[in-house]
Amino acid sequence: MRFGSTPIICTLTVLALLSGCTSAPQHLTEAQTNQIRNVAVVSLVPESVNFDKIGVTSFSTQNTNFDMGGKVTDSILFISRGRIAKSHPDWIIKHVGYDRTALLAAASSPGGLRTTRARQVFADLARNHDLDAIFVLRAAANTTTDSPEQLNKNALREGLTVWFKNNELDGEPKLLIRANLHITIIGKNGELMAVGSSPAKLDISHALKPGDYGLTTDMEHNHRPEILDKLGREVLLDLNRRLNLGFDSLGLINGSSPEVQHVNVVPPIGEVPAPKENPPPQLSPDQDSFDQCFSRCRQYTDRSKEQCFDVCNRPAPTTPPR
Repeated sequence: MRFGSTPIICTLTVLALLSGCTSAPQHLTEAQTNQIRNVAVVSLVPESVNFDKIGVTSFSTQNTNFDMGGKVTDSILFISRGRIAKSHPDWIIKHVGYDRTALLAAASSPGGLRTTRARQVFADLARNHDLDAIFVLRAAANTTTDSPEQLNKNALREGLTVWFKNNELDGEPKLLIRANLHITIIGKNGELMAVGSSPAKLDISHALKPGDYGLTTDMEHNHRPEILDKLGREVLLDLNRRLNLGFDSLGLINGSSPEVQHVNVVPPIGEVPAPKENPPPQLSPDQDSFDQCFSRCRQYTDRSKEQCFDVCNRPAPTTPPR
């Protein structure tokens, strides 16, 4: 947990990052798509969630954080791999190890993913694992404000944010949860192929009620485990939603409506998983029912999420002609 004063956001750095993202294409070309066979997903999104209380003045504003303990990365990898499998079942999704610190350092430099250093580290990763494309998930800064003054005053911070506005001069307290993310497709030579995103606009159209989560003006109290558990679930729900929107923006859709292809990892609140039983004789990994296959695998077997993903991502066996 960290408590501190409101950070000063570097406007020049934000503008540099924006220029690097907006100049990249949003969709893969047909030629690029046809040349891709092996892909992997890399998450550089931190597990630390910004937890900010916005007061009347900067003195009553507090910027803290809390850790999700691996749940952010697990959700990102699962949803991303599921979306890729649904849109391009002919692609092979590889599970690769990577030096997250080195990749994050390269991606976080002022030039972003366009620098020679960044191109080199991702090209090395692609070459070492025989990859044609790498899907890189990164935390993005808020880009929806109109001026530096507004940016410094109430913008969301990078990545995942719980934004608790408790300003007595501005009506009822408000609770907003937003995920700022970029999805970048990088080619085997380290080149940027496409960039998708789901802008996390700072609005109050879907504000939650702080009282429902036990929030008070005391941020020490708000960091109690039972409160962070409730907030963490909402963080994952918003992360899931915005990840799917990000893949929609990349155009990774196989023809049906985007909503049908959305992949989720967090069960609805109040849903109790059924107890595991003896596994059925055989799982049928039909590509058209990936979600059903994965659900059965997790419910009726002791396989891990990674193992179930691999089983359900295999092409269905074909019956040889007689």
